[in-house]
Amino acid sequence: MKKILHRLIDQHSELAQRMNYSYYWEVDGHKMYNLHLVRWYEKEYNTWAKFVCTPDYMRRFREALSDKHIDMSHNYNLDMIKKLKQDYSHVSLLFSGGYDSSLVFFEFVKNGIKLDETIMMLYTEIEERFNKEFRMCGGAALEHWKHMVGEQTVLQATADDVIRQYSDEYFFFKASMEAYHMPWDMAFFPPHQHYKGASIWNPGESGITPKLEFKENSCHIKAIDKPQLFYYNKKWYVTALDSNMGTRNGLLNTIFFWLHPDNVKGLIQYARKYRDFCLRRQYDIETDDYDPHNLRDLNLKFDPDSPLSFFTLNDSIEFNHIVGRGPIYHPEAKITKEESVMGLRTETVARGRWDVGCAYAKPMGKFLEIFPECGKGFHAYNKQGKFAWIIDIDTLEIFTQEELIPNGFEGLDTVRVQGLPVDQLRKKI
Repeated sequence: MKKILHRLIDQHSELAQRMNYSYYWEVDGHKMYNLHLVRWYEKEYNTWAKFVCTPDYMRRFREALSDKHIDMSHNYNLDMIKKLKQDYSHVSLLFSGGYDSSLVFFEFVKNGIKLDETIMMLYTEIEERFNKEFRMCGGAALEHWKHMVGEQTVLQATADDVIRQYSDEYFFFKASMEAYHMPWDMAFFPPHQHYKGASIWNPGESGITPKLEFKENSCHIKAIDKPQLFYYNKKWYVTALDSNMGTRNGLLNTIFFWLHPDNVKGLIQYARKYRDFCLRRQYDIETDDYDPHNLRDLNLKFDPDSPLSFFTLNDSIEFNHIVGRGPIYHPEAKITKEESVMGLRTETVARGRWDVGCAYAKPMGKFLEIFPECGKGFHAYNKQGKFAWIIDIDTLEIFTQEELIPNGFEGLDTVRVQGLPVDQLRKKI
């Protein structure tokens, strides 16, 4: 299978050249753009691939942070939007109506800057209940502000499209700029393969309507990057983590809005706001049921001697408010990430589409042939992560993973998520 592995790597390299990807994995002179292909290569050759941004990006990150200053009242998002409109003749926003993409959307409209295009990617007809969020949250915003959007593009594939893609047993290793956790959503369809015939309310006919085409000198904004913080050796860092890049990234000139050199100060601004929240002492523990995602029971009295703690924002209204995400249309229609992830993995079979499930078994069988250790679960496979860069949010120093933690995190007896568990918190209080 080594020949197939290297053929896939060559195909990815050619595609990435055309699409101008800014983040990728690098090993043995190869640039790779699919997390699962990277893991396959690492296993085949007993090696370790780095997750990196382009050298030009890293140079621009260092230049952007060289003045060592963050103005906490400045609108860096607006600066970013103006720069994109200056650099590209066509600016598209991947828009779901959720908190992250809505923040970017409203930065355009409230400042009187017209968006050239919004692109909404709906799930197939099998997973229709998950499209309600797009229609209620995103559709309402687009209807209200349609005069501020040049084109409203809606992409949707059908179950038959999904079945066809799974006829390729190596499909999981082919999706471009793919960092999605396994198992793959059964009805997922890559964005650059989508068809344009749908509207927000009506599905298109994939066999007739044209596929998405990229306009000359265009870019595609993807706003998914809430600050990923970690506290290590008494310092606070924000980072670009490969497993957070998600999916639906394979578009021309994809711009990760807060992981771009021109808006890195906006990311750090949000990171500092989130850190400040984590350090507040205004919440008291009432019960032994400590839930770090529930503000009603939250106490984040922080242990400064904790060797390593990770702080990850979830998608609740309260947490979005902490980092400046504004209100969205019909928030009651928004599905939690946990519900979405679980539902998208089971909905197809639950609705009796065994033809899709059987087609899905073909690439999953090949995946398990390469990674038999995943046959009883994907926890160990998914928990791995690599950093393209790491920024000290106080000193504004930027590091690669090899510069800051060449041997990984060292001197640890515990690793904690969202601070300390309740029993240790009480010992410190």
